[in-house]
Amino acid sequence: MAGEEAVKRQKKKNSLFRKDICDYIKESILSGELKPGDRIVETRCAKELGISQASVREAIRELELIGLVENIPFQGCYVRAHTIQDVRDSYRVRISLETLGIKEAAESITERQLREIYEVMKEMEEAARRQEFDLYIKLDALFHQKIIEVPQNKLLLRLWNQCHIREWTHIATKKLSEKGLHRLALRHESIYSALAEQNAEKAMQAVTSHLEELIVDMEEMENGYVRKQSV
Repeated sequence: MAGEEAVKRQKKKNSLFRKDICDYIKESILSGELKPGDRIVETRCAKELGISQASVREAIRELELIGLVENIPFQGCYVRAHTIQDVRDSYRVRISLETLGIKEAAESITERQLREIYEVMKEMEEAARRQEFDLYIKLDALFHQKIIEVPQNKLLLRLWNQCHIREWTHIATKKLSEKGLHRLALRHESIYSALAEQNAEKAMQAVTSHLEELIVDMEEMENGYVRKQSV
């Protein structure tokens, strides 16, 4: 029995250790320290972190699932250059999940849950006003997560988490940051208002419009960049 407990503790320790490695590499990518096209050398990472190469390899597999890196056969692992299409695909999947989540949330949300969502929204707006990018991303993802958590639909929440919302929010917002963080933050108010009214149809439309507007903004930026390049 004691042996089984020791094995469980070791597995838990290994899992946490792998997550730390994954988070370390992920933050290096999202911060721009590792740029698109940069090669991630397992031996170098292992030496820098004082860990085994196998641990780095496991973390890289997780980053592949998120879509932050790609393994090219016979060449190695590289940081992916994300396209507008990548972000578009992510947000379209989000629309399907979040419209279901907010419909159920609007039908069952409590005053306490509404207050928590409101407080996160206001903290997000303040972070945007102060240009605290990383905090803004964290609060943006938390705002949407708290809505998804309201219906207590465990499968929906698991699928939503598997979309790696925070990472893709970071990537998309970085592309749109020239439009102003505060402007992006204020777009969440229509979602909150619909929830406060407990109007399911209005809430579904609000979250759909919110995410579709982000897709349109990115497409306009891409087209503007293409036109600028061709002049």
